[in-house]
Amino acid sequence: MTLSDYFRQNLDRLGYINLKEGASYTLLDDLPLPIYMDDMGKGIASGEFQEKIDLKLILQGMLINIGADEDFLHNYAYTNVLNHYLENIGAFASQEAIKAMEENPDKAILLTRGAYILDPSDDFNAYSYARLLWTRAYDENIKEDDKDIFVKEALRILQEIISRNEDFAIAYYELGRIYANLGEYLKARNYYNHALAKTDSPEAKEEVRDRLREINDNAEIEEALYLISKSDYNKAIIKLTGILSQTKRADAYYYLAVAYQNIGQYENSILAFENALKGGADFREAYNDYAISLYLNNQGEKALTIIRQGLKKYPEDARMSYNKIQIELSLGLIEEGKKDIDNLLTFDDLTDEIKENLQIIKNQFNI
Repeated sequence: MTLSDYFRQNLDRLGYINLKEGASYTLLDDLPLPIYMDDMGKGIASGEFQEKIDLKLILQGMLINIGADEDFLHNYAYTNVLNHYLENIGAFASQEAIKAMEENPDKAILLTRGAYILDPSDDFNAYSYARLLWTRAYDENIKEDDKDIFVKEALRILQEIISRNEDFAIAYYELGRIYANLGEYLKARNYYNHALAKTDSPEAKEEVRDRLREINDNAEIEEALYLISKSDYNKAIIKLTGILSQTKRADAYYYLAVAYQNIGQYENSILAFENALKGGADFREAYNDYAISLYLNNQGEKALTIIRQGLKKYPEDARMSYNKIQIELSLGLIEEGKKDIDNLLTFDDLTDEIKENLQIIKNQFNI
């Protein structure tokens, strides 16, 4: 699906009328005039349309029509009408979208999209459209595979805004919100800090600070993960112990354990894994990696106990099953290891590496 495909579905939200003869708006003669169906329903119900139809509703309808289908037959004529009656199309669209946002978010996004199509350089309207666009990705009616389309376009628009206007604080703020929502906390923190530097409003500054406080621990953990990925384990340990001095987070304990494991400090690693599991790090990697540290610290029996606990929760985990076999064989539990090899070979998702290693083990132990 493309964005054009998605928004074109909204054409059925429009009804079309023609002006009566003698109407005072000559530019509208002979044009099918779009009106948003919700507005038409309200006008008919209130009796307002018996007297006249508000020009503003027609102008909104034209913008919505352009937003729904940028290639619509009458868009050129609609654009001429909008330019004639509106001093600033972007400002009109943004103002009307703000009024509609809570009650009718579909109307709001179509208004801002229409104005964006006509003038993508209007910073505030472009920001308004991007803000509505990325949140639409999380609508329950949007398929999982289509979510990225909305988020990527919103990111592109906001980046475009700050590339031409580096002082547009709310665009930085919105980029921070998007990246925080995506779990990319370092990027989010960077954009929030830019927003903080670009705004003079005390209220806005405090709101940005609140956002920074919300994501700071996550950003610190993301930075620690980056250090681990670069094999800079000592710096990661310093970063993670700093986080844990402020808040006891299971994921921070887990990553701390991984860092210790990678520099061969198995006892520290084991303590950190224990704290991670106590704190709720109940995921397969925690059991698997904890067992590895125990095994490397010559605690094979305990390693086997932990990996069995993990396999009770995640019986289809091939990597954990493979590590269990290695521990069993190292402890002389040949029959148990043989049974587990036969069982593991029935898994559909085995990697070539595990298959080859199992064959080597079978040959080595004559099983």
